[in-house]
Amino acid sequence: MYKYLFLFFTFIATTSAFAQEETTANNETSTDDFIELKKSINKSKDRLVVDFSYDMLLNLPDSIKMKGFSRGFNVYFTYDIVIGKSRFSIAPGIGIGNNNYFHKYSVSSDSVGTYFNRYPEGVNVKRSKLALSYADIPVEFRYRSAPNKKGSSWKLAAGIKAGMMIQNKLKYKGDDTGKGEKYKTFDIENINKVRYGVMIRGGYGIWNLFAYYSLSDVFNSKGPKMTPLSFGISINGL
Repeated sequence: MYKYLFLFFTFIATTSAFAQEETTANNETSTDDFIELKKSINKSKDRLVVDFSYDMLLNLPDSIKMKGFSRGFNVYFTYDIVIGKSRFSIAPGIGIGNNNYFHKYSVSSDSVGTYFNRYPEGVNVKRSKLALSYADIPVEFRYRSAPNKKGSSWKLAAGIKAGMMIQNKLKYKGDDTGKGEKYKTFDIENINKVRYGVMIRGGYGIWNLFAYYSLSDVFNSKGPKMTPLSFGISINGL
């Protein structure tokens, strides 16, 4: 897993170096060039951002292990505000983020806290996941290289994202453990209702790679330590 993270950040660093070289070579922009620049940014197809992520939980207690392919999906609408006569812009946005963490535990709560408990021996758990959905507000600081004849360019962005929880649930499918072979538990106690973190994105044309590291944990102090990290493919359209 860490090998993939290393490759991802190597790609981002290479993209950043490429962008810096191009900025040095084109550090003077005429008024006409600036008009064309704004047109190219407005046509850059970055207003709709769709992310497909692999979701991890860091700093887990030794008693909890994630299982399966945890995955997420984000959809954001953003708007570019060009900074002066540069190739840089600030892009605030709004959208929905969803993360799914697969495991093989039941979740219970009491007056002391929230716990992840192993299912009894012999129980066949086909699927068990913690699903979190947020209304997010991302803000990115973006750079674009000069576009080619088809309008595609290299892009690099870094920023922050904050979100308010819309829904959280535990979804189970497997042997009947007293609640049926399928059930959902909503509004798990002690989950933080707000999340915030930092993100980075880089790529060429509509295809990008991205990563998001949460500065907030999934649970408050009454739940297990869980720090989200997501990375994957980002597609920009419109």
